[in-house]
Amino acid sequence: MDQEKRPDISDDSLLFTPKRVGMHQIKNRLIALPVHTGFARPDGHASPWLTTFYEGLAGSGVGMVVVANTAVSLDGVVSRYNLRADTDAFIPGLSHLAAAIKKNGATACIQLNHAGRFAKTDTPLLPFPMSHSDLSFNVESLKGFMEFFPFEERFHLTREFLYKIKAWGHAMTPAEQERVIDDFAQAAFRAYQAGFDMVELHGANGYLLCQYLSSFTNKLESGPGGDFPRRCTFPLRVVQAVKKHLPPNFPVGFRILLREWVPGGIDLTEALAFARLLEKEGIAYLSASTGTFNSIFSRHAITEMGKRAYLRQDTRTLTQSVVIPTIISGRITTPSVADKLLREGTADFIGLGRPLRCDPGWVKKARAKAGTGKIRVCTNCNACLKRVILEKGFICSRWPRLYQEKSKLAHKLLTRTDKSLWLIEGPRDMSTFKQCLPLLLKDAGHGTAPLSMLFLRDAYQNQLFDTEKSSFIKWAEDVYKENDLGDATPVNVMETSREKWEETIHQVILKGSYGKIFLGSAQDRAWPKRVLYRERGKVAALLSESRFQRRILVPVDLSDATLLIMEFLKKGYMTADGFIITFVHVLTGRQEPAMQRWSGLKSIAGFGKAVPLELIHGNTDVVPALADIIHSGNHGTIIMGKRGLSGIKRWLLGSVSSGVLARLTDQSLFLID
Repeated sequence: MDQEKRPDISDDSLLFTPKRVGMHQIKNRLIALPVHTGFARPDGHASPWLTTFYEGLAGSGVGMVVVANTAVSLDGVVSRYNLRADTDAFIPGLSHLAAAIKKNGATACIQLNHAGRFAKTDTPLLPFPMSHSDLSFNVESLKGFMEFFPFEERFHLTREFLYKIKAWGHAMTPAEQERVIDDFAQAAFRAYQAGFDMVELHGANGYLLCQYLSSFTNKLESGPGGDFPRRCTFPLRVVQAVKKHLPPNFPVGFRILLREWVPGGIDLTEALAFARLLEKEGIAYLSASTGTFNSIFSRHAITEMGKRAYLRQDTRTLTQSVVIPTIISGRITTPSVADKLLREGTADFIGLGRPLRCDPGWVKKARAKAGTGKIRVCTNCNACLKRVILEKGFICSRWPRLYQEKSKLAHKLLTRTDKSLWLIEGPRDMSTFKQCLPLLLKDAGHGTAPLSMLFLRDAYQNQLFDTEKSSFIKWAEDVYKENDLGDATPVNVMETSREKWEETIHQVILKGSYGKIFLGSAQDRAWPKRVLYRERGKVAALLSESRFQRRILVPVDLSDATLLIMEFLKKGYMTADGFIITFVHVLTGRQEPAMQRWSGLKSIAGFGKAVPLELIHGNTDVVPALADIIHSGNHGTIIMGKRGLSGIKRWLLGSVSSGVLARLTDQSLFLID
């Protein structure tokens, strides 16, 4: 085992001195720890926002960035927005992510994980079924977990937690154990192919590797269970398989749990013994952690984890027990504390998790002379953790408001696609779509997502409909080819009764992940309007044949929903020639705050400063005021937000968009939810 011995600690600061880990020289002692963000796409691919986020961490000046919680299999994801590495299809996105980190001079590491019993799946994998002896502790854990959230969130979370516990009734089979071991190995090789410098195995937080090690979750009496040496078997086999699939000198780190804080769980003595076994297997570094999702919401854990550098003593003991480098974590909030930990020999590297997310300038301020930059200290409010658990994406409460809103927008866009679905009932709709071609082409924007058409056939339609349908499909394909917008392939032709149309449409939209729904508008049809309001998180449009369709009115309320409208416009109409776009806001308060808000929204959306906002002054009812502007200004297209009101709320309170819709004549209406 060729490991570098720990040097003597001098009186000089070690924060910005290099240190070798395996074959790589880390430029300084500061590590961006893996903190789950929920910024991956729902299909597991790296999103542009996730890549930008990690690129920013690398640009902060740290020596190494560890990408958090990358699932090695689909049944190992911890959230809907989990980064994945379980097939070769993920390699290009991971490669782009690794390159973004390395271009800023940081070493790129990726953390591989299987969530085990905490996975977001109906059939979670776990070493051993939940024991009745642990039921009371799990219920108590649930209570602490619930009290962590606002009352309105608790019912949904309680139900989800109880469903999860109910699914903890089956132990992994030997075949499943072998499959997961291979999943880790294959994912590690993909990380290597993608250009990462290291991989880290996640053995903390109560996830699968930790579950096998702990007698709290692993009560097997044979195989990879029983006494401590046998409970080490499964995670050590994962380490061996991973290293076998990688080049000989490729570093593999391990996120190790030092204390589990559960009955009969991992304690420091077992953690140190396991650490020495990992060292013998050639693990390149150990990154210290404590607590699991079964324990971190207890009063004891919250108190302990609220202290600065709360892992100081345990990590020092770990560091003294092994030769390989160690990373300390746990609320290291200021450079002076970090420097002292290094000088004391507590660890070889300083892990910055939430402190670095709270203040991305942490490292640069640490380099600066005393007094030239005050650290924005993480207050341990746990707002970021709550958002991630609720699958709303990581946001720090101490970030500037505009950056928080930009991050919220980016997370909302993760579920939105540019896939378009045209709903065609008959020849009248075909004519409308042809007349509205300018709107459809500019809406396609920069994307090349294939076009889908859903033809709604009724019993009375005859061969003439089929002929017109074929001609319309050919027209659409030619239009897409001429404008280089990608493939145009109809995906479905339905033959169903009227009573089932809307549910069938909903299922097609759901299964096809369509982000944009287009319907022909007609005053004598009610179902298109119902579809317009039923579909959530979409762009839905009722098209009409106005000769002023290029004159677009965009009513905005200056809420967060306005950003979705601006994002939609930015991809198409804002950059297109021949469109006249007017933004309007009905003023219900003072003008100055409204214009300041508009300026902030433009900054977030990347709009030019010159984009104006027209204000309607006075205590005017919003709907009549907008209707007057629409008709007097000859606006043929209206693009506005839906604000996500439920049907009951719209019935009780009404909504601006439904009021506007009722007053339209031949205008097209786009609703963005």
